[in-house]
Amino acid sequence: MNLGQGRWCLPYFFVHFFTFADLIIQDPMKSIRLIVLFIFIGSTSVFSQDISRVTSGIDLGLGYQDKTWVPSVTYHQELSLNNFQWFRVGWGVRTWGYYAGRTDLLPKTNALSKDTLQFGRITANGISFLVGANFRLWNFDIGANTDLFGLAFGLKRSALYTKSSLYNGEGSDYYNKYLSSAPATLNVVPLVLDNQNGQSEVYVRYWITDRIGLKLAYVHGRITYASPYKLDNGQKRYSSSYGVPYLAISFPLYN
Repeated sequence: MNLGQGRWCLPYFFVHFFTFADLIIQDPMKSIRLIVLFIFIGSTSVFSQDISRVTSGIDLGLGYQDKTWVPSVTYHQELSLNNFQWFRVGWGVRTWGYYAGRTDLLPKTNALSKDTLQFGRITANGISFLVGANFRLWNFDIGANTDLFGLAFGLKRSALYTKSSLYNGEGSDYYNKYLSSAPATLNVVPLVLDNQNGQSEVYVRYWITDRIGLKLAYVHGRITYASPYKLDNGQKRYSSSYGVPYLAISFPLYN
């Protein structure tokens, strides 16, 4: 890429970046999906280029909002290209936790069944394989990532199974009873599919020095528990989405 192209690309990118920032403020959950898709679409041509450099690092951080704690540790690798060294695609592994108080989880068909699992407390942990992409502008990395698949685990919690409509469904034997439920174990592309555990994020990482940086992100995730029984409409998985601001310390790893 010559200098003329570089001067054209940066202003063009900033226009789109601040447009997406405005969307996040208006509707965070939907905007996270749009931003992740936007960055991944822009990465479709990278494999036709020559690989220039592979970098890696670790992010150690915490998300918090309304008594909900979302810690995570992420190992990430990115590759840049000879012709586009400011753009990188990558992959990694994220270990995460989700700790919250009273939480209501819903099935995919809640619009029809009106049933809910009500938890007094939730504690879940997981590990996921993720993919992502980012732009390097001076000392800043601006990008997004999302979980592709992962595992979740945690203590079993008692949840009150309730229903607000008068219609009795398949789970009528369990209405107004406590059911012992645990995090759904196997999970795939939670950004797209309901009733999965996992996370996506958009972020800005600032490198203070060559050895340490700060990462500010917005994390969009989904927490899902599995009932031991089939309830209304044959459902066993009940979930809820969440969004939290996130701050991390970043460390590069040198090969």
